[in-house]
Amino acid sequence: MQDMTDNASNAGPNDTREFDLVVFGATGLTGRLVVEQLAANDGSLGRASGKRRWAVSGRDRAKVAGVLKDLSLDEVEIIVADLEDTPSLEALAARTTVVLSLAGPYTKTAETLIGACVAAGTSYVDLSGEIPLLRRVVDRFDDAAKRAGVQVVQMAGWEAMPADLATLVACRRAAPEHTGDDGPGAADPITAVTVSIKFTRVPEGGVPFKQSVSAGTMASVIAMLDDPDARFVGRTEALLPEGSRGPKALRPAPLRLGAKEVDGRVLGPVVPVAFLNPPIVNRTAALLAEERGEAYQPADYREGVDAGWSGGTGGLRRTARATMKGVGQRLAVGMTRLPLTVRRAIASGIRKILPEAGTGPSGSYLHDWNWTVQAHATGRNGAVGTATIEGSGHPGYTATAAIIVEVALRMAARRSGTSRAGCITPALAIGASDEELKVSSLRLR
Repeated sequence: MQDMTDNASNAGPNDTREFDLVVFGATGLTGRLVVEQLAANDGSLGRASGKRRWAVSGRDRAKVAGVLKDLSLDEVEIIVADLEDTPSLEALAARTTVVLSLAGPYTKTAETLIGACVAAGTSYVDLSGEIPLLRRVVDRFDDAAKRAGVQVVQMAGWEAMPADLATLVACRRAAPEHTGDDGPGAADPITAVTVSIKFTRVPEGGVPFKQSVSAGTMASVIAMLDDPDARFVGRTEALLPEGSRGPKALRPAPLRLGAKEVDGRVLGPVVPVAFLNPPIVNRTAALLAEERGEAYQPADYREGVDAGWSGGTGGLRRTARATMKGVGQRLAVGMTRLPLTVRRAIASGIRKILPEAGTGPSGSYLHDWNWTVQAHATGRNGAVGTATIEGSGHPGYTATAAIIVEVALRMAARRSGTSRAGCITPALAIGASDEELKVSSLRLR
């Protein structure tokens, strides 16, 4: 696809930018949480002489200023920019090394901002889980971003960084003799990876649906439903590089949406939807294989939410509940195969009952969570590697804010240039060779 990004500068990121990081779209709930995280991590952005190396941006200066005032951050600079005003986006991108975008749903707007960033030699990160959009972004911007020496990273929140990074580190530990700087991913010689998600603490009394699922995530799911390229939803190979998608290429296993029993535990489908992590994990593996000049060898990848022991009558109940959740997710994927006019009508109806954008849980529903994401990798020679990411906070809000800040800080820290450029994954933006996470609410072990 030929467009203006073919003329992207080769300058790449450098230390002459005014800011390391600018948060675009900071007035929603997740935006506020991201700004709070950044304020707590000024040291990671090299704050010197009392001047912050990050700023916030939005189209309404007064609303952005209100967020900063509420957080006692009145001195943070505000950059006015609008997704419908391309020159303002270009001016924004030229001032910073990384743009962190929270302006979702992203399907109709992200490409304009990504184009401005790539043309300016600026890296970009967002929370989009809209698989059809991610496929278009790879097709349109990957080559241009590589030439510009910048990184474009999407789905960098609860979906899909923890599963992606834990898999990468576990595979590196299972096959250390095959590592480069960042390990082998889920490619040869790794034969199997299982990711288990466990919520070790949830708000007392349970969590109502509207308090458990991010409004932004649900809006992104609906954006996929009425996308003309919705055929990519539910396909584990959806984000593979072109060379890994050919007719003779090996492909990852199809999406598994039923209950699974692993080591005596019932694993149910990942919530809110199970089709987001696998394409990212498989892209990480394929990109690593491509870097090494090797053929992509997909591992047998399984993941799920730990519902408890599989034995006895309790295990039967857990398996039944997980099976029903899988049926519901199959129906959701099946809707993306309906004619576009039908999908758009369904999406329009669902949007009317969704929570308002920018709203979400509060109090215990926002904070009283602990969770772990553990990856277990098995090598061809029988070697085993494990990695666990622990965190706290609501997965769709508090934890997601911490996760995307972790990714963005790592991208900003490489402002002097990076050998890994293009449309990459959250795990590759962080890397597995440095296993110390910067954000205190996240821990890798």
